[in-house]
Amino acid sequence: MSEKILPVILCGGTGTRLWPVSREGMAKQLLPIIGDETLLQMTLRRATGPDFADPMVIGSHPVRFTIRDQVEAVAPKARIVIEPARRDTMAAVLLAATIAAADDPDAILAVMPSDHLIRETDAFRGAIGAAASAVAKTGIAVIGVTPTEPSTAYGYIKPGAAAGGAFKVTRFVEKPDEDRAHRLIFEGCLWNAGIFCFRAGWLIDAMAALEPEAVRTVGDAVAAMKPDLGMWVPGKAFAGVKAISFDHAFMERTSEAVVVPAGFRWSDVGDWNAVWAASERDADENAVRGDALALDARGNLIHSEHRLVCALGVENLAIVETTDAIMVAPRDKAQEVKALVGALKGQGRPEAVEHIRNHRPWGWYQTMDLGERFRVKRIVVKPGARLSLQKHHHRAEHWVVVRGTAEVTLGDKVSVLHENESVYIPIGEVHRLANPGRIPVEIIEVQTGTYLEEDDIERIEDEFGRA
Repeated sequence: MSEKILPVILCGGTGTRLWPVSREGMAKQLLPIIGDETLLQMTLRRATGPDFADPMVIGSHPVRFTIRDQVEAVAPKARIVIEPARRDTMAAVLLAATIAAADDPDAILAVMPSDHLIRETDAFRGAIGAAASAVAKTGIAVIGVTPTEPSTAYGYIKPGAAAGGAFKVTRFVEKPDEDRAHRLIFEGCLWNAGIFCFRAGWLIDAMAALEPEAVRTVGDAVAAMKPDLGMWVPGKAFAGVKAISFDHAFMERTSEAVVVPAGFRWSDVGDWNAVWAASERDADENAVRGDALALDARGNLIHSEHRLVCALGVENLAIVETTDAIMVAPRDKAQEVKALVGALKGQGRPEAVEHIRNHRPWGWYQTMDLGERFRVKRIVVKPGARLSLQKHHHRAEHWVVVRGTAEVTLGDKVSVLHENESVYIPIGEVHRLANPGRIPVEIIEVQTGTYLEEDDIERIEDEFGRA
């Protein structure tokens, strides 16, 4: 097609089946699960080229600054839209269509998840082009992938009569059990890759016939959309949209859907078994990432982030190590990790949802040690960034610069500290940490006091609009 396709990347999932690496506070699409780049960045790279317009990324508010940093690194001209509340994929798709239609009702959108793995870039772009051609005038096209196994983790699409380079969708099938998955493959069904193409104005009109209140509410939210630190945030009305998936709200109810068979290998990287299948493996079928050793071991997934992990005489396990949690499970029980996370939530364990590394708009920090009346943190501040001007009522802090150059505001005095230099911040003193340099600055912070939680911060000035 001569007109460019607008890629829309959905980046709002939580990915709890890849715990403890992926958690609600930092989902799998924002992490380098496979390769050096994150799944979001890999998605952005394959959705670029002469046939594509600058992408739109729809993300969630808690991780907006991480999304912004990752998107700007590979697609600096992308438009980032931050949902003020999680409302599932119907709201996200409708949001993208409404924003695009304001510029051009005939714009063709290619909506895709940010957490899937597709390595055959040319085949992917070809499938998107074929889907865009199938909706040149009307309808919606979904990408279908030829199954390689009777997976119970994916939904299926049954294709019907040919419609140009596509096929009419006869029906969608939810995740089946193994016996039914075998029958679906025998019947010629395809995996539902969750990638859709449609014209923006057409989708809004078609959705209005099925979900008129959602269309009105999203329209109100887009009308009130405002820029915020390099991103766009819809109005508060967005929180009133019904939380339902796009498949349930629209795809299973429309009669104008076609499926385009894809010629690429695809994985939603939905659990550790899928990560193992998508990873490079040694002669013993072990997939090893990080500092690990497998001896007399076969078919294991070993993911180490901080410590040496050794596997001896074991088979077909998923062994995942992070700073604050280690998970060991048979690979064939990988789909049950979500239940494990639920059990941890039931016990009130913060590890279920929180990463030990906390990302902030200025960089990140993580707790290295914690005891009675003290906490030790590692803090990294990005070049040119600075924390809020603040004070604490219950703790004092000692900062030691271990890398880079730090600009420290202490009361009405501003000084510059270099590596191996330190400063003491008394309780109640107004202070700020900034990085005036071109490389990240890293400090070790030792807190002492009667109360050491994050809510003991009184912000006096903050460029990120935080209270």
